[in-house]
Amino acid sequence: MKEKIYTVYSEYTPNPKVMKFVCNQIISSEMIEFDNTPTQNNFPLIYELFLLPFVEVIFLGKNFISIEKNDKIEWDDISFEIRVMIQEKLNSGILVSNKNKINKENKPSVKINRKRTKKELLIEEVFEKNIRPYVMQDGGDISLISYDNGIVKVLLQGACNGCPSSTFTLKQGIEKRLRDIIGEEIKEVVPVN
Repeated sequence: MKEKIYTVYSEYTPNPKVMKFVCNQIISSEMIEFDNTPTQNNFPLIYELFLLPFVEVIFLGKNFISIEKNDKIEWDDISFEIRVMIQEKLNSGILVSNKNKINKENKPSVKINRKRTKKELLIEEVFEKNIRPYVMQDGGDISLISYDNGIVKVLLQGACNGCPSSTFTLKQGIEKRLRDIIGEEIKEVVPVN
């Protein structure tokens, strides 16, 4: 049996505080945002990345890790070392997560405890087919929180949360795309975070 070899490359994102580290293989079955250090037992690699003094938030995608840093250091000074660190840790057998425990911590802070309306299901379908792939390319994710009276509330994660261009993306990208597909009843898309 051939052993998996992980290779990692880095990509800048539209958010200058966030760098995306992309792996050649799937590293997680779920997308999770960490705004604090998880337990080493549940998320060994994420735990180790939080030991770096400049790391503030980590977004785990299916084949990437987006890292938000503080303003005390520049990406040009650290991105190569982080890329090598992630690649070496994965190749040495350190896991991103222990799959059995992934549901117990660091889920999005907004939970939906009701049945989705037909309009919300349609919006989610548009997100899945027309919006999420592009948002993920930039190192983030978007989730529908609710739709009520023309207002679409969303949760932005990863590089999208706090990105200087997120307002433009919401208004000119997501809002426009939803109107093109669903119609003028979509009045506004607003982030909850």
